[in-house]
Amino acid sequence: MAALPPPREDRLRKLGIVPGMTIRIAYLAGESIEECVTLVEEVTAERIGVAVPIVKLRERPLPRGAALWATYMHRGRQWRFVTKVVGRSEDGSLEYLGTPAEVESCDRRQFFRLPTALHPRSVYRLVMDGGPESLTSERPAVIDCMVVDLSEGGCCLSTRDPSVHVGERLGIDLELPHVGQVLARMRVVGIEEPTRDRRNRRIHCQFTEISLANRDRIAKYIIRRQLEMRRRGQL
Repeated sequence: MAALPPPREDRLRKLGIVPGMTIRIAYLAGESIEECVTLVEEVTAERIGVAVPIVKLRERPLPRGAALWATYMHRGRQWRFVTKVVGRSEDGSLEYLGTPAEVESCDRRQFFRLPTALHPRSVYRLVMDGGPESLTSERPAVIDCMVVDLSEGGCCLSTRDPSVHVGERLGIDLELPHVGQVLARMRVVGIEEPTRDRRNRRIHCQFTEISLANRDRIAKYIIRRQLEMRRRGQL
C-alpha cells in the first residue's frame, strides 16, 4: 500500500507558512501593481488567514477572485506563491487565501523564467585585464540582440552575432515597461546554436553584478506580467 502524502498543513509549516509571519502581497489593479504587507494569523489545510491589510491607516481589503502574488522570507531565502481570496472571517478581521498548490524558492538560478520580446538599449562586451573589469574600448562593442526570456537570476539573448562565446562577460542596459531601467553585468553560461527552426543563437546569461534595486525592478516586472497573463488565461 502506497504511503499517504503528508497533510497540506504540515507541508506549509515546513515551508515556513505559519501564524505570526509577515507576508507581502502584490496584485494587478488596473494598469498598476498594488503591494501591501500583512500578518498571517491562521493556517489550516484549506486556507491561510491573513489580517486585512492596513495602508495609510485605512483597511484595504484584497480583491476577490483576482490572482495574488505572495512572497515571504524563510531560513534566509525568499519564497513565493500565487493564490486568491476565498473568503473572510465573520468579524471581518481576517481574509482567507486559498492554500497554494506550489510554493517556489526565488533564491536559485531556476527563477521563474518569463518569455519576453524586449529590445535592450544596449548589450556590450566587458573584458578582464588583470585588474578591475573594464570596457573593451572607449566605446564598448555592442551586440545586436533581443531578450527572449528574463528572470531575477539572468536572461536569454537571441542574436546572430557569431563572436559571443561561453564565459564572456557582458553588460546590459534594459528598459522594462512600467517599471524602469535595469543595469547589470552578466556572464555567458551557455549557447544554443541555430537550428532548422530557429535562425538565431540563444545566449544564456547569469547576472553576476546587479543591485537590489535593479533586481527588485525585474521582480516587479515579472509579477506584473504573470498577473496579466493569468488574468488572460495564458498561465
